[in-house]
Amino acid sequence: MGDIPVTTFASKSPAGFKVDRPSSNDDLSKPLYVQIQEHIADLILSGKLPPNTKIKSEREFSDELGVSRMTVHRAIAELVNEGLLDSRHGSGTYVAKPKITYEAREMVNYTEAIERRKIATASQLLELGEVPASRRLAEQLRVEIGHPLYRLLILRFANRVPVILERDYFSSLRCPHLEQWDLEKNSLPDLLQTAYGAKLSRISQLFEAVTANESVARQLRVEEGFPLVMLTRVIYSAEDSRPLVFSMDFLRSDYLRIQSEIPL
Repeated sequence: MGDIPVTTFASKSPAGFKVDRPSSNDDLSKPLYVQIQEHIADLILSGKLPPNTKIKSEREFSDELGVSRMTVHRAIAELVNEGLLDSRHGSGTYVAKPKITYEAREMVNYTEAIERRKIATASQLLELGEVPASRRLAEQLRVEIGHPLYRLLILRFANRVPVILERDYFSSLRCPHLEQWDLEKNSLPDLLQTAYGAKLSRISQLFEAVTANESVARQLRVEEGFPLVMLTRVIYSAEDSRPLVFSMDFLRSDYLRIQSEIPL
């Protein structure tokens, strides 16, 4: 069972509850179960409690915090209802996997979309190098076979769990000295526009259910054959309507929901 940083109490009574961090008068006036609920939620959303971590039992929380089990039970029940905790019969309560709901148009910039949901994010650059355009890449980007392309691989994390493997291809002739930019913190569309003056007109996206091959499974830390969603994306230039970027991104299906709102 993982150790959880907990709030401290000035005494073994509910009236002695004190949060071990700066608190406003409004915080201190909140019911105890809300204070406990918000504290555990902060630990989850900051990534300090990763998914599948088993939290302490209600009795352990009660003894440690000096509050009634009913108070702890209510706090935990609220977190289960919010989807932050997962109660497993006969096993205990665990930190739930964060289901990230994306608007379809948000899937151009994963990091920004995840951060808006107050989930801890991180990125890891796995590869940046030049490759000659294969027949398929040449067709997608409308270049000659053998045309020099950048191949960019980035792993995206949510609450310390790798959830997206991003794979981009684009002409290295249009983006010289790409290595000087922080590719982990800048989305590719933003970089193309701000650093290279590209004007983008539209993005075409295709979602497809696939399973993880050995290479993708290793990067996403799942079993080979694990169900994924592959997002194939083409970004077009506004100047000549030609494709600028061809992407194949692999998203873990157990961390993903896609939402689309269509006006009638």
